Amino acid sequence: MCQGCVPEYFEFKQSPAPLPQNWLNSRFLTQATASEEEDEDGKDLGTGFFEYRVAHGAPCPIIDAHVHVFPQKLMDAVWTFFDNFYWSVRYKKNYLANRADFLLDQGIHHVVLLVYAHKNGIARDLNKFLAHTVNSMNERYASVPQPNGLRRVRVASGLATVMPGEPDARAILAEAFTTLGLSGIKMHSHVQCVAANHPSMDEVYETCIEFDKPVLIHAGKEPNRMNQYEEFFDLLDKYPNLYLDTTMTLGAFFQSLNSPISTISTSCPTTTTTPTTTADLKPMAHMLRTMLLRHSDRILYGTDWPNIPYDWCRELANLVSLVDGDGEATAVVGEGSSESGENVVGKEGRGESRARTKETDEALEKILWRNASRFYRISEQDLGLVPLAPNL
Repeated sequence: MCQGCVPEYFEFKQSPAPLPQNWLNSRFLTQATASEEEDEDGKDLGTGFFEYRVAHGAPCPIIDAHVHVFPQKLMDAVWTFFDNFYWSVRYKKNYLANRADFLLDQGIHHVVLLVYAHKNGIARDLNKFLAHTVNSMNERYASVPQPNGLRRVRVASGLATVMPGEPDARAILAEAFTTLGLSGIKMHSHVQCVAANHPSMDEVYETCIEFDKPVLIHAGKEPNRMNQYEEFFDLLDKYPNLYLDTTMTLGAFFQSLNSPISTISTSCPTTTTTPTTTADLKPMAHMLRTMLLRHSDRILYGTDWPNIPYDWCRELANLVSLVDGDGEATAVVGEGSSESGENVVGKEGRGESRARTKETDEALEKILWRNASRFYRISEQDLGLVPLAPNL
């Protein structure tokens, strides 16, 4: 599997401009309420952001396969890094208030929660923190009725962590997969300073194969511009039974998609200073749409929440526009108007599509939930799509 980005271009270290009101409305999304963003003195920041939620009657459920949670001390360190080198994280207050419950409250059916260790000796505690977070969320939402009258068994899954080469790495993972009930492992090549094909990773892969668990590796070119997709070719030859998800890679892994690499997710924005015009983006928009349709079996949707500078659903809107629409670059760049100056929102309506087909509907279902359901073993009963068995 593979995770990448539906790119949107904005100035380095700056948030993208807010979209016009109703721009994100579609058959998947509807506007909820204007956000109340305030500074430390309680003064309205006047950002112009509006919150959106998954529309009632959306065509399919949505699994967010890339959501970060950390103990607050570590999350503060992550936010400091983003503040200093990338952008201001928009959802700090929402995270502080209720962590990933925010996404569930916006209509997401299920979230895959991630942690990662940056040094030896902290993985066990991070895994216990994650398991507690997952279990607490599942307990809270088990009794929340769905519009279809069914209840969800699980609203969250968690991916464990370990520092490659640390003492007792196998035992740490074995505990995570058995006692703690975690669903796989998240590795971060950049933070952990370990390449995907480094010998210290062998123990991680072998343990995951032993317990039949998937591996998610942050190994694309963001957030610090490394590009390592070539490392995966020998890796998958060595471990042909490994379930591998490579995140932050949709832009960097175009070449690899024509090779037998496992699977992709849609998290992480692309930051650059050029191109910024609709004309510049049209070739990329059409290329993205072609790629998304051709490889829809191998792509997972993921937001990278909360560490993003824009609406939580902005990538979702871009994804739907590319796959479900006509591939016009106006949807990617978020300009809200056509090259002739006509207002696209008013002319077309965000819910109207000029190129929607059975193929595009099926591609969106795969990307938005079916691939993650299969990869992380999230059942239709877990999602509240079918009745529970009588003994449950």
